[in-house]
Amino acid sequence: MNRKICKLLTIVLVISLMYVPGCGMKPQPDILHVAIPFSEKIQDIDTNYYINYLEEKTGLDIVVSFVKIESCDEYLEVLLDSRSEIDIVLFGGSFVPSDGVLEEYVARGDIYLPDGEFKYVSEGWDTPAGAGTVLWISKEWLVKLGMPIPETTEEFEAVLEAFKTGDPNGNGIHDEIPLAGSLDEYDLDPVEFLLGSFAVNDPYHSRMTVDGKCMATCNAYREGIEYCNELFDKGLIYDGLSECSYAQLCEMVNRPVPVVGAFTSSSIGKVIYGGNPEVMARYVHVPPLKGPDGTAAAMLPENKTKIGAVILSRSEKKEEAQLLLDTMMTEEASLIARFGEPGVDWDYSDGKDISIYMIPSTIITRNYIRDVVQNKNLNGVGPMAVPEKYIFGVTWNGVNSDSEYVDARAQMAYLDFFVQAGDGLPERNEELSEYLDGYMIMFVTGEKDITDDGVWKKYVSDAERIIK
Repeated sequence: MNRKICKLLTIVLVISLMYVPGCGMKPQPDILHVAIPFSEKIQDIDTNYYINYLEEKTGLDIVVSFVKIESCDEYLEVLLDSRSEIDIVLFGGSFVPSDGVLEEYVARGDIYLPDGEFKYVSEGWDTPAGAGTVLWISKEWLVKLGMPIPETTEEFEAVLEAFKTGDPNGNGIHDEIPLAGSLDEYDLDPVEFLLGSFAVNDPYHSRMTVDGKCMATCNAYREGIEYCNELFDKGLIYDGLSECSYAQLCEMVNRPVPVVGAFTSSSIGKVIYGGNPEVMARYVHVPPLKGPDGTAAAMLPENKTKIGAVILSRSEKKEEAQLLLDTMMTEEASLIARFGEPGVDWDYSDGKDISIYMIPSTIITRNYIRDVVQNKNLNGVGPMAVPEKYIFGVTWNGVNSDSEYVDARAQMAYLDFFVQAGDGLPERNEELSEYLDGYMIMFVTGEKDITDDGVWKKYVSDAERIIK
């Protein structure tokens, strides 16, 4: 018999045996191609505990493609114009699409929505929503300069001046940045925090109140901007605030030789790297500062659904994709995605202890793996649905540099400073928000003169026109 024919028959026979019951060979699992943003905190995706768990639960072969394009929007544009085999894209961290981008792709027919909705969301990775932003200040520098934690805007200004002139990092160089920040996100902008000492400030709802009043056009808000402009003119607020990116802010705060005296963020772990406990130990939270008339309001958080994954319409394995994502949304998988390997990184609590949020404990963390190099989960990437009883029920592990513990103490300290309920607030107005945000930074940096009545009146008039 011809050798080629023999070889062909052999191949056919082997393939056939793979599907014959009792032959001892199993069908090959379906392959699912999943795109995940690259992270140096994931050691080895092939041996990752969470990925292996999902493969065992679903019977799928998950082939991961790491995305090294930092911009999620840019990646989606390239991906959807290509012939890539990707079936699913996972989101998380800074790799998230801009508002409206996914809706556009759905309308275009590029993204498939099971049951017609974005059902694969991420709930439970972030710090429980409390304060929209928190002020973190260097306790080391305060102690060295013999100054207490500030309670008023006047005391805070004095502290920043001491940070600038007192060489608190002890290197003999005037390289200290008293108050750092970034405009990339509202919680990273210290101006947003400071405005709460003068007026209720809610940038997530275009600075509007329930009764339809725009706080960004009131005199109290103007006083707050004038205060921030004074700090900027004195060099107490980072002069590169307008251009500073989130990544650059993190780099400044995490330097071995401390240069940042204070910064703001919704979570201390958002700015300070998880592998830097010595840096985290430098900072403590400061409750909202009292302004000249005693106002001290905490900024409300953004209650926004975070989408954890989407399925591409061109995928030929939509059922398998749904199976994987539905599995990721189960409680069992979500707890692994959030806390790591059960019995090793965490255990269920007997409820006799009190959690870091002052309720009966439900979870005991044995190995803290959030935002550190590990191989137990995807470091917050992808869909999950962690019940609130576990998020709020984490028992303190005794480590002062545990970011969850640090965040919980801050959030608890801010509870008495909320003055505006989130229900009934107007929807965000993009045109108004863009206008107000643009003028705010121009006023603070002095590009527009906040003390000029004519400039202020025109600003208010244009804002009212947009509102109407």
